[in-house]
Amino acid sequence: MGNFLVIISEKGLNDEVIRLFRSGLEFAKHIKSQVPSRIIEIEWAHGASFPRQNGSGTPIVTDQTTGSWLLAIGTWFHTEGYGAGAESQALSRYLEVGANRLARELEGFFVFAIGDARTRETIVLTDLVGSCHCFVRSWKNIVALSGSSLILAGLGDFKLDPVGCQEFLYTGVIYEERTIYREVRKLEAASIFTFSEGVLKSRQRYWHITDIAPESLDGKPAVKALAETLVHAAKRVGRVFERPICDLTGGYDSRAVVAAFKMADVPFSTTVSGPAESPDVIVSRKLAQSLSLPHLHLTSQGNVTFEKTKKALLLTDGEYDIVEYSRVLEIHRTLSEHFDISVNGSFGEVARGYWWELLFPQIGRCRRLDAEKLARRRYAAQSFESSIFPPDTRLDLIPHFTNVIERTNAGLSQFLNTVQMDHTYLMMRMQRWQGRIASSTNQIWPCLSLFIFRSVLETILMIKANLRRRSLLIRRMLTEFQPRLGEFPLEHGYPALPVTWKNFYRFWPIVGYYRKRIVAKAFQKTGWRRASSLPAANHLPPRIRLWGEEEVRDLLDPGKMRLGCMADKKALEYFLSHSEKQDFKFNEQWTRMLTLEYTLRVLEKSTFNK
Repeated sequence: MGNFLVIISEKGLNDEVIRLFRSGLEFAKHIKSQVPSRIIEIEWAHGASFPRQNGSGTPIVTDQTTGSWLLAIGTWFHTEGYGAGAESQALSRYLEVGANRLARELEGFFVFAIGDARTRETIVLTDLVGSCHCFVRSWKNIVALSGSSLILAGLGDFKLDPVGCQEFLYTGVIYEERTIYREVRKLEAASIFTFSEGVLKSRQRYWHITDIAPESLDGKPAVKALAETLVHAAKRVGRVFERPICDLTGGYDSRAVVAAFKMADVPFSTTVSGPAESPDVIVSRKLAQSLSLPHLHLTSQGNVTFEKTKKALLLTDGEYDIVEYSRVLEIHRTLSEHFDISVNGSFGEVARGYWWELLFPQIGRCRRLDAEKLARRRYAAQSFESSIFPPDTRLDLIPHFTNVIERTNAGLSQFLNTVQMDHTYLMMRMQRWQGRIASSTNQIWPCLSLFIFRSVLETILMIKANLRRRSLLIRRMLTEFQPRLGEFPLEHGYPALPVTWKNFYRFWPIVGYYRKRIVAKAFQKTGWRRASSLPAANHLPPRIRLWGEEEVRDLLDPGKMRLGCMADKKALEYFLSHSEKQDFKFNEQWTRMLTLEYTLRVLEKSTFNK
């Protein structure tokens, strides 16, 4: 399914629960354009399942013997071979073995909500990384659960979370359990939550990175193990979905996915998006041709308009830049008309030691992760304007993210620094950034990465650091199992192969690639821009076009803005007045501000809970 709403309460609160439930259904219908595929209303729980925009997804299923029920959002697979679409089978398995055993048998991208009529408890299972988002809102002896933070905010009055809002405006991502709203929290990853009588009864973690044995796989066995788990994952996708389409770009991760589908002998197509002249698109097209793969190149149609942009809020809940996601939405709606599932290479960078360069020269040592360095170099590295918030509430991002990283990695300081880095990357970056994109796209149609399968991810995390560095693991896998994919140049001109004395001459383009990166970083640090990087008249940022629309000007009128309750008004006025100029350098922060303000206006206009 694409979304759900479940409300649980103690005895005697049925009238209040019914009111909240009906309000949630009305909000979902009129604000998010979601109509339930099935509703259950029993004394101890009220629930609704909402199909994706392409109509796919299994409605709530029930067990006739016990009266128990189950709903699932996302794309899940069971170790016994069945998957999404077999929710009745998953319910039977739960009734047989319980939540803990079932959770350990599931793979993929999912949230399960199970109503156990035998105990009158509601159990929620989150996936390994928490990538499929699920939120909770509580009142006295009442709990509401949903895949949408916006629906939960619409159930009653709320206050803005100043930390969540600043994280979003500065970086585009909200971290830990935070949302835009103080009253709405995100459920943690790899966990079993048990609710009863309108309260959280227990939370149990069913997986942690410490469950695996790092540095226990190396050499050919490691390369073979990764290939085998990827192939097995591709076969499982092929058994459930007849027409998968895989991203194919100029990089490593999508090649690994394509290699897995080819080795699995599963029919599939490939796609790439972007300007026809971009290196990514050129390489993708030629690579697909060389492999005789059906290939589809998509580009964004027409200029950005606020009418198009507003549609993205239905999926992102205001937790992702709606201007940026409107392009993603357009592409996935087109693909969903012809295929059954989108498969991408997300999480593949974990196999390539992503961000490990920050550990140099102690990579793979038992050293405490330098949280301040990671916060400064990655999480707080973007350019942003913080003066729009008063000094007493303004976040200093470097110490803030230093603390977030340390909380995320609590208890891991005695492990290898590569394990600590992987854990931070998975539980922060991928859970909240990639997870927000995937959770939004899941409301259009099924989407998945092979690398999020537990069997694949655990295999990667067990492989020795030296084999994962510099993309060597993926290079060796391609060389051994799909050499044509390895031989073909990447977008930067050199092949996806290990360097040897026989082929080293093919890697000369890497010199030019790194030279450009060094120059670009130098200009970025000084704040200068080369003349060639200035936008041409026909390539103006969306901000300039959107400022020309009356509705946008009304939304971003400093005197009317709902965000104004948290902001320094003079600084906000200065920020917005300068944002109308072409050389304004905070484009992303401006579109996030537009996102947040539009979200608050939509909630304000909602009267379903009044």
